[in-house]
Amino acid sequence: MARSLRERGTMPGRGALAEVQVRQSHYEHRSSRGFGPRAEEGAIMTRSAGTRASILNRLDLNLLRLFDAVMRERHVARAGQSLGLSQSAVSHGLRRLRTLIGDDLFVRTAQAMEPTPRALAMAVQVRDALTAIEGAIGPQCFDPSSSTRQFRLAATDHITAVVAPALMRTFETEAPHASILIRPATRIDLTMQVDLGQIDIAVGIFSQIPHRLQARTLFEDRDLLVTAPDHPEAGGATDIRTLARDPLMVVTVGGSEDGLPDGRLSERGLTRQTEMFDRDALNRAFRAAGLVPRLSVLQPHFLAVPSLLANSRRVAIVPASLAHGFEAAGVARVSAPPWEPRPMTVQMVWHERWRQDPAHTWLREALFHASRGVAEAVGQARHPALTRSSVR
Repeated sequence: MARSLRERGTMPGRGALAEVQVRQSHYEHRSSRGFGPRAEEGAIMTRSAGTRASILNRLDLNLLRLFDAVMRERHVARAGQSLGLSQSAVSHGLRRLRTLIGDDLFVRTAQAMEPTPRALAMAVQVRDALTAIEGAIGPQCFDPSSSTRQFRLAATDHITAVVAPALMRTFETEAPHASILIRPATRIDLTMQVDLGQIDIAVGIFSQIPHRLQARTLFEDRDLLVTAPDHPEAGGATDIRTLARDPLMVVTVGGSEDGLPDGRLSERGLTRQTEMFDRDALNRAFRAAGLVPRLSVLQPHFLAVPSLLANSRRVAIVPASLAHGFEAAGVARVSAPPWEPRPMTVQMVWHERWRQDPAHTWLREALFHASRGVAEAVGQARHPALTRSSVR
């Protein structure tokens, strides 16, 4: 049988068998000495671990602080100023880090230092690592009376107008040496700024909040109608057909006109309202009367409303918290809309890494208490029979 197989060429002869045995013996010998496919896989993993260890051995923690500053400022000179370094020192540090990481990390453009995909992938982890180190070795207490920290908020001009004055009074009495930077919560990548620690707290109307972010309600708002003081129907009850004769003005930083049909913008899991009025309630009320609302002005600035209403028949839809301020200042008159708008929940959101940070905890409490006056004012306007002491 073996002979016939050998004759047909389907079974190796003695010489071939010997060669196979020699090769197998050679393979086993290589494997036992650290060669072969499995050994090569292990060698690759060892080299990878060795590369990581080599990077860590050569890594200067200050390079990560430099990377974080350039990511935050997107500008070499400003990054240097925030770290107390010269522009040439920052450039030299970036060269070292680029060599270490094996990536350009930032590319200079006419506008800014734009991060590469590798830098964007590193950014949040680097910020988390620096925060963890600062928390581990930094002071575990916060004294607002002596702090010179700059706190960073993101908010619309509406929130700034109604909440910031009370917040500033808290800073003046409790943290006189600290400062506050308020950035606009518009079409910027707000969530990325919160993730990177460029924003301490963002204030807005959010419908979806990812698990890595924490949230707390500040107050509930609702839509009111605002006209110029000399408007023919100023301050009176308005029905839908009377309202249909007038051009409407709304505040929006992104809606159906900008490719956001539901008036919401979702970024990295955080969804926020970009239309600052209840478009659905407005459309339902007009549709029920067989009418179509005439939106004549759509613009992004709440504080421009009084001047845009002056000497016109325009009617603006504005949050109650701001509308009553306009009326108190004598620049507008307020009336209720002929529909029931949904409540708008204004919240503050922050990254979970700050949950136990003493300074950030102080800021959150200060902002919450600064909004109490707004919450009470809106609640009283909705329920005028309630006294101030009964509204909480």
